[in-house]
Amino acid sequence: MPRLDLATRHVRDVMTFHAVFVSPGDTVTHALEVMNDNRVASLPIVDDANRCLGMLSASDILALAEERGADIERMSITEGIERELLLEHFGNVDFSDTLVDDLMTPLPFDVAPDASLVEAAKRMIESDVHHLVVTERRDQFLGILSSMDIVRAVAESE
Repeated sequence: MPRLDLATRHVRDVMTFHAVFVSPGDTVTHALEVMNDNRVASLPIVDDANRCLGMLSASDILALAEERGADIERMSITEGIERELLLEHFGNVDFSDTLVDDLMTPLPFDVAPDASLVEAAKRMIESDVHHLVVTERRDQFLGILSSMDIVRAVAESE
């Protein structure tokens, strides 16, 4: 099998099209269910005009859970458990009174589908994020590029 040159690969080659998302008016409880059902650590917040307004991450929900009395420190010392899996432990924390719009990180970091994977990886490093929203034409939401998408591309290039 010929080796793939990562420098010539583009975001559109490895991104997740039609990624799951939530709306700004959804509750954090609903977002948590979507995260758990789809085993994802973050969700884009997309409005009715298909614009990505922000991102909601597992870290955002963990911080809210801690504010509401969940014992995050005790759960976080468990090595080998991914942060998104910790969310499954929050069945007793009520998030139904908080809208996604109130908790999301606005103005997410984005990337164009024709950007190179190298450019996208540099953007993730500079921004200290694991997910980039893929947009085109005035912020129209196309999907998500995760750090795992890039790692997978590297592994498949060998």
